[in-house]
Amino acid sequence: MPEIGKIGVIKSGANKDWQLQIIDDNDNTGGYLILISKDFSNPKVEGFDDWVDSEDSLNKYFIESNWLIEWS
Repeated sequence: MPEIGKIGVIKSGANKDWQLQIIDDNDNTGGYLILISKDFSNPKVEGFDDWVDSEDSLNKYFIESNWLIEWS
């Protein structure tokens, strides 16, 4: 299960060793933002984001990603 608000590190799968964070954006967009970066502490490094419209879609997103994530 993805952990909302925490920073995790992708340990296997695409984007291995990148960081990610899920933001609950229900108040603004009705969904969840998925932020992915090589290093959140450095705004100049490569990163991207994605958005899903529900908790169910968020769970499916993580199942499809096949990531192993270490949450801090």
